Amino acid sequence: MVLSSVPFPAAPTIDAAEARWASEQLGALIARMGDDSVTGLILRQARQELASLVQSAGGEVVGPLRVRLAA
Repeated sequence: MVLSSVPFPAAPTIDAAEARWASEQLGALIARMGDDSVTGLILRQARQELASLVQSAGGEVVGPLRVRLAA
């Protein structure tokens, strides 16, 4: 087996403020789509995942997602 000496790139991070912002945006979309819709169900799951990441990371979310307000 050959091991590469090339380091893996560092995973980007999302701070808790960005995760809260994304959660608020998802909440607004859920309200617009309706709790009983399939889309609302998917959006609620995404919001729960964000909340779980923030809790487990102690305020810093680690992963491939970078949320930014579109201008």
